[in-house]
Amino acid sequence: MPSLSETIENLEKLLFSKHLEEDALDYFGVHGLLCASIVGPIELPDAILCQLVFGDAHAQLSKNQTELFFSCIHAISDSIRESILQGNDIALPYSEEAKSEENNHYDTCLQSWCMGFMECFFYKEQEWFCKGEDVTAELLLPIMSLSGLFDSEDFNVLSRNNKLMSQFEEIMPEQLIDIFLFYHSE
Repeated sequence: MPSLSETIENLEKLLFSKHLEEDALDYFGVHGLLCASIVGPIELPDAILCQLVFGDAHAQLSKNQTELFFSCIHAISDSIRESILQGNDIALPYSEEAKSEENNHYDTCLQSWCMGFMECFFYKEQEWFCKGEDVTAELLLPIMSLSGLFDSEDFNVLSRNNKLMSQFEEIMPEQLIDIFLFYHSE
């Protein structure tokens, strides 16, 4: 059984394969999508995850590529679940990119992770609001703001506030636990 780092490497090779690279999420987006599926109100089935990761290109996957994809997302999902169940913060892959010389690369990875998370939200938006729109909006505000997907004046004001955006980045691990507890505790 491959290590988690080997699994991630295999997944990245698949995501960046020639016939998929334009349509597929990158690893950071996939991780964000899986986090949202796990901490959010409902866990998405494998087929839907595949569709959200690859878009229309999922039809171009061979049987081996599909099996590899499912194996990879199961290993990553298990790692996320294990962190939550042990009471640890989820290791967010873009955090490693902070060590990179290129600050812009970190920002791109962070944004990609948030966009992947929001893909899950958009797919089942009604379920996300099932326990209350106000609390959901408050819990998701950091991710929504950092995703860059929203072009309203309110989000533009938030995104120009560098101190607030840095705080959003810092609280992300705790925020994921808060989201999980909101949806999965009675």
